[in-house]
Amino acid sequence: VLTKTVRNVTQSGAAGTSNTALPGEVLEYLITYTNNASTAVSTIVISDNTPAFTNFSLATCGAPLPAAISACAVTTQPAMGTAGNVQWTLTGSLNASQSGTVLFRVIVQ
Repeated sequence: VLTKTVRNVTQSGAAGTSNTALPGEVLEYLITYTNNASTAVSTIVISDNTPAFTNFSLATCGAPLPAAISACAVTTQPAMGTAGNVQWTLTGSLNASQSGTVLFRVIVQ
């Protein structure tokens, strides 16, 4: 299961399912991944796109990683200041009931 929140970093806003921003402000999208199954899952790739009217700033993996996830890497990202796909690849297994996070930031045009 994936859930996504957004917060306005520039205004020190709280995270929620929607937010507002002015041109030049930074929005941070936090994606939480959770394994609700009764067994571990592997070969995990998380993908999202920068929203319309924003430019990519950075992407990273949340820390700490879940216990059986040995690595997380940003494997696809747009060039700084452009729009496009962001992708994270997790190595290892996500055990039942475990969760973790990945995030990316954009600048509003």
